[in-house]
Amino acid sequence: STDVTIIGHTDTVGDSQANYELGLERAGRISEMIRALGVDPSHVFTESHGEGDLLVPTKDNVAEPKNRRVEVIVR
Repeated sequence: STDVTIIGHTDTVGDSQANYELGLERAGRISEMIRALGVDPSHVFTESHGEGDLLVPTKDNVAEPKNRRVEVIVR
C-alpha cells in the first residue's frame, strides 16, 4: 500500500495556535483533492507543523511566502 502524508506549514505572522490551525486547514484542502483523485482515505494522513518547521528561518511576525506551504510525502 501507499501512504500519503500531507503537512501544512505557515509563516510566523500571528499566534502560534492560529498558525497550527491554518496549517491544518491548508493540508486538509490538499487532502480533499487527493482523495477526489481516488486515493484510499485510509492511506491519507493530514497534519500541521504550523510555524514550527520553517523553510526560511525568520523571527516572529515575519511574512515569508516560502514558509506558507503544504508538503505531500508519498511512501
